[in-house]
Amino acid sequence: MSPPLRYPTGPASVWHFRAAGGLFCLAAAAELVGTTWRGTDGAGPYGWLALLGAGAWVIGLVWRERLGVVRAWACGSWVVLGSLLAFRLAARNGFLFGQLEFTGREAITVAGVPLSVPLLWWLVAGGGFLVVESLWGEWRAGLSAFTATIALQMALMILPLVGGLRGYWRWPADAVLSGLSWRLLVAWFTLALVLVFGLVLTGENLSPVAARSRRQAWVPAAVLLTLTFVCLEAHLLAHQWMAVAFSGANAVLFGAVIGWHVRGK
Repeated sequence: MSPPLRYPTGPASVWHFRAAGGLFCLAAAAELVGTTWRGTDGAGPYGWLALLGAGAWVIGLVWRERLGVVRAWACGSWVVLGSLLAFRLAARNGFLFGQLEFTGREAITVAGVPLSVPLLWWLVAGGGFLVVESLWGEWRAGLSAFTATIALQMALMILPLVGGLRGYWRWPADAVLSGLSWRLLVAWFTLALVLVFGLVLTGENLSPVAARSRRQAWVPAAVLLTLTFVCLEAHLLAHQWMAVAFSGANAVLFGAVIGWHVRGK
């Protein structure tokens, strides 16, 4: 039997969800309208950062509801700092990802890495984990592997956007799939696997089943679905059909998760 749809979070948490959700919807609308009028640049570097920042806020609130403030911050810090360090090393000496470069076109950088990078990883790893956990169960290895697989599929729609279309990132040209190299894809999967398994350990398999709500599954799925639509529109305008296909697959997946949990199956 599914947990109740509404979960008691307290007035402050309700206000935070509304504020974060409203900001995320505005940022997503700006990206979609910007892409329609300005092309693949969308709302620009600050618009992209606002979209990821608002989405990360929403995902963070779900984790706080599940685990409490301290453990939620521990999980968020693990993903944010871990991804920041990995991409810092990649930009400096090619660690794991090869000679990955940042072009300086993004809005804000931290230690030589765009702030959008750890925010994006919190959406992919933190949000993806909540979605997968609601479907898979609590087997640690299975959760980590399945979430990393979803993260890899998301990479096939996100990386062509930030690299080929917007020119935020640059990597060697030995591309094999949708403009991406095998090394880049393997590195993305590996980092996702490490970060997600760390979430399992830090969150101690999250909260008891009885303390969960369907909102805690469909809200992260809605955030990732919105990100998917932003990528899908840009790829459609640029006629990047491989990236369109992966974006469409993600849209089906996240849309099905939302439908499943909202209908209370």
